Amino acid sequence: MDFQDLFKIRPVYSFDVNNGKISYVIRDKKPLAYIHGEGIVPLEDVYAEGVEWIDDKKLAIIGDPGGSEKREIYIYDRNKVFPLLKDKYDNFETYFINDDKFLFISNRDGRTLHLYLYDNGDIIQISKGESPVENYCLSPNKRKVVYSQGIYDNDLYVYNLDKGETISKISYPNSEETVSLYCFSDENNFFFMSNKDNYFNIYNFNIQKGETTEVIKSNHEKYDIVSVGDKIIYTEDVDGDLKIKIYQGKELVMEGFNFYLTPDQNYVYYIGSTYDKHFDLYRVNVLNGKIERITNSMNGVKGDFVKPKVVKYSSEGEVEIHALLYERGREDKGVVYIHGGPDWECTNSFNPTIQFLVDKGFKVICPNYRGSTGYGRKFNHLNDKDLGGGDLKDVVNSVKLLGVNKIAITGASYGGYLTMMAVTKYSDIWCSAAAVVPFVNWFTEKKLEREVLQQYDEMKMGNDENLLRDRSPIFFIDNIRSPLLILAGENDPRCPAEETKQVIEKLKENNIDVEYKIYEDEGHGFSKIDDYVDSIKRVVEFLEEHCR
Repeated sequence: MDFQDLFKIRPVYSFDVNNGKISYVIRDKKPLAYIHGEGIVPLEDVYAEGVEWIDDKKLAIIGDPGGSEKREIYIYDRNKVFPLLKDKYDNFETYFINDDKFLFISNRDGRTLHLYLYDNGDIIQISKGESPVENYCLSPNKRKVVYSQGIYDNDLYVYNLDKGETISKISYPNSEETVSLYCFSDENNFFFMSNKDNYFNIYNFNIQKGETTEVIKSNHEKYDIVSVGDKIIYTEDVDGDLKIKIYQGKELVMEGFNFYLTPDQNYVYYIGSTYDKHFDLYRVNVLNGKIERITNSMNGVKGDFVKPKVVKYSSEGEVEIHALLYERGREDKGVVYIHGGPDWECTNSFNPTIQFLVDKGFKVICPNYRGSTGYGRKFNHLNDKDLGGGDLKDVVNSVKLLGVNKIAITGASYGGYLTMMAVTKYSDIWCSAAAVVPFVNWFTEKKLEREVLQQYDEMKMGNDENLLRDRSPIFFIDNIRSPLLILAGENDPRCPAEETKQVIEKLKENNIDVEYKIYEDEGHGFSKIDDYVDSIKRVVEFLEEHCR
C-alpha cells in the first residue's frame, strides 16, 4: 500500500436497513450517502453523516456543513433532496415515527444536548434538566422512548409519547445506565447496560412490572445489544476486539472492531473492521452464523499489514496498562501512538497511519492509558481531575516496551493534547512529534469548545487554576526540543483551530520552526479525501524524516 492507495479506500461510516433495503454513508471525495445497488444520493455542500429509512422509498440524511457540527436533516424522496430541519443548531440522531414526526437530539437550548420531538413543524423538548442526553431507543409501536441522560452518572428515563410524561426511571449511584438503538425486545421489555458493578453488563427492564433482571455479566464491557426472535446478540470488548456474541451461544464474530448492531429479518447488520480491512458493512445470519460482507472498502488495495498484539506493563508501579504493539522485528526506531477521547481505546481496526509507520521501519505502540474505556468504570475514572498527569506518565512509560533509541510521538484530539504535553513535559525523549487537532490551553479550550464538552471538562477536570495552568502545554512551549508538526481543522468545534494558532504564534515569537497546516472547511478530523490523505502523508513523512 502507498499513499495514493488511500484515494481508493472507501470505508462505511454509518448505515440503515429496512426489509433488506440498505443505505449507508461512505467516504468518497467526501462523505456521501448511498443507496445500495442504486448509487449516490445527491446532497450538496454538506458532509453526509447518517441515514435512516422513513419507509421503503423515503430516506432521511444527516448532513454536516464543513465539519462544524451544526448538523442538518434532509429528506430524499423521488430522486430529490430537500431540507427538513436546517437552522443554527446541531440536530442529529433521528428516529422517525412517521413522515412528519421524529425524535432527534439537539443543542437548541444553547446549554447542552436534549431529546426533542419534531411533530409537523412543532418542536417539543422531552428531556429536562442540565445534563446531556447520550442516546435513546424507541419501542416497537413507537409510543415509548427510553433515553440515557448524564455525564458519568447517567440515568435512564422511560417516556410515554402519547401521554407526554415520564413513566419510569432507572438509576444507580455512581454508575452509567445506557441503551443501544434497538433495545426493546417487545413493547414492555427493553435491554440496557449498566456499569454499577464496574463493567458494563446487560440487564432487562420490564416497564409494566417496574422490575430489573440481570441478563449477561462478565469482566468485559458490553456496548450493544439486539434481539432477533428468541436470540440475544451483543458485543463484548476484549482488549480492543469488539466481538459479536449470542447469549448462551457461540461467538458470531471473533475479532475486529464491530459496532452498530441492527436487526432486520433473520440478520444482524453491523459495521466491522480489522487491522487489514477498513470499515465495511456486514450481516450475519443469526440462525446459521453465516457472515456476508456487503461493501468492499479496500477496493483491491493490499499491503503487508501487521496485526497488533496485546501487551501489558506497569506504569509507575501504580497501575497495569494494556497496549497494542505493532512490530515486524528488528526495528531501530519507534512511535508512541496516542488514542483520542480520553474516553476511547486502542482497537483492532484498520489504521493507515500506523500501518504506514510500520512500513517505514517504526515499531508502534498504542497504550490504553488510565482513563481509557474497555477496562471497567474504575479504570475509566483513574484520570479524574488529573488529565495530563497520570495518563501522561502511562504514555511515557510505554516507551520502555519499544526497546529502541529513537522514539517519535503522535496522536489526535485528546491524543494530540497528550502529544503536546509529552513534548513540553518530557522534552528530551522524542526525535519528532505530530499533534493532530489538539488543544493546548485549558483556559481557552473550556471557553471556546462546544457546550457539551464544556460540561464534560468541568466535571472531568474541574476549575483549579493552578492545575489548569500546569496541564496546559502552551505555558511550557519553550521546553520543546523535538521537531513538531501540528494539524487542525478550520471549523473544529471540539478543539478549535485557535488552539493550534496559539502554538504557532508562540513558537514564532521564540524563533522556533514549526510545520503546520489548518485545513479549510474541516472540523474535528478531515472529511475531504484530499485533506485526509494529505494529513496522513504529512504525519508519516514528518516523523520519518526527523527520526532517521
